[in-house]
Amino acid sequence: MLLNFTVSNWKSFKGRTSLSMIASKEKQHANHIQYLPEYKLNVLPIAVVFGANAAGKSNLVKAIEFAVGQITSTDFDPYHKEMVDTFRIDPDYSSKNSEFEFTFTIDDQMYHYRFALTHEGYVAWEKLERARGKRLKVVFERDESNAFSFESSMPKEARNAIQGTLRQRLALSYMQIQDVPGLEELKKIYFWFRFKLVVLTPASRLIRFTDKTMPTDKLSMVLHKLDTSIEKIDFKPFNDYSNFFAKDYIAEIVRTLSSGTINVLAMGNNDDFYRFEFLNGELKCYKMISYHRGTNGTLVPFEISENSDGTRRCLHLFPAFNDLVSIGSDCCYVIDELDRSLHTNLVKQLLASFLETRNQDTRSQLVLTNHDIEQMDQDVLRRDEIWIAERSAEFGSTELSSLDEFIIKEAKIRKDRNLPKLYLDGCLGGVPKFLP
Repeated sequence: MLLNFTVSNWKSFKGRTSLSMIASKEKQHANHIQYLPEYKLNVLPIAVVFGANAAGKSNLVKAIEFAVGQITSTDFDPYHKEMVDTFRIDPDYSSKNSEFEFTFTIDDQMYHYRFALTHEGYVAWEKLERARGKRLKVVFERDESNAFSFESSMPKEARNAIQGTLRQRLALSYMQIQDVPGLEELKKIYFWFRFKLVVLTPASRLIRFTDKTMPTDKLSMVLHKLDTSIEKIDFKPFNDYSNFFAKDYIAEIVRTLSSGTINVLAMGNNDDFYRFEFLNGELKCYKMISYHRGTNGTLVPFEISENSDGTRRCLHLFPAFNDLVSIGSDCCYVIDELDRSLHTNLVKQLLASFLETRNQDTRSQLVLTNHDIEQMDQDVLRRDEIWIAERSAEFGSTELSSLDEFIIKEAKIRKDRNLPKLYLDGCLGGVPKFLP
């Protein structure tokens, strides 16, 4: 589970800015809470970020995506490095390090991982700690001279492997290609970032699907219940994919499948959907087809691109929500603009359906950005699950605050207050400020 993410000096984030999934003393919706007894922590299943255009909501998602991309990178070219997009509004920050921090749990074991990158794309430092109660123990640490230190129990072979990490690559990323004793814990952490912390943006065109088969019956039923007029979804073999998709796109699909993903749902340039899998060592492609009920009762096939934007958006989100509500799921999805092309009531139903699955053994989570203020509903969400992104008037940087932190007329927000009205009235910040 994701407990906290912190970023500084990256795009619109200047100072340390955090999104916390740790619950406050809020009493509403106590059934949302997952309790971690060893750490005496109450963890939230959801965080919904609101804010004006250009406030930095999408940059929060991009910051997580960028950091995860650095951790899970498969690029080990010794001559390639990626320039870092610092907080350019302040020239004093152009040469400072950009820092990223994650606090998370795997099988209820807490870890704290953080790293810093120079503006030229080199790793300035890196540190992984394991929590035992309230104490943190360093697993490994890399300082600004690229020297490593390790916990005493780490085998020599593992230490040597970590010390071979390139300056422009994170040690946690480098572990994926090492096969020596003592790296099992680090590989489990890498696996969490690679497969459990999933970022979806409007530009995401590859969606990992972890089921052995795409559950078309379930997908058909869901789309029918959502009043899309689709009666059935099916896949047809599509053998001409090599002439349809760019070579680098197919290479990315192959890399994703080779990393352990069972199915990949890919979007074509025409907004149609295609499923890829390996079958007997050969890459296979299947095109998604939708069927609508004709006036004579027969099923009429339609290309996915012939359906509405909202229907295609539902298809885009289905793998995520199917994963989130699956029994035993421990994934965390970060979704930018969840409400894009979706009706208000549909978004509310998606959130309510996810939250209805919660119990003390549930470990899946959802972090999302949203413009639809009707989702500021205290009948559905706790105040500490609602966040506001606002651009600082003084520095032009993004600031994040949960509603649980807001004080109005010397008191916290009551549970009977109309949050959309408070928001539109400017009492919570995060609204556009129009110039005269």
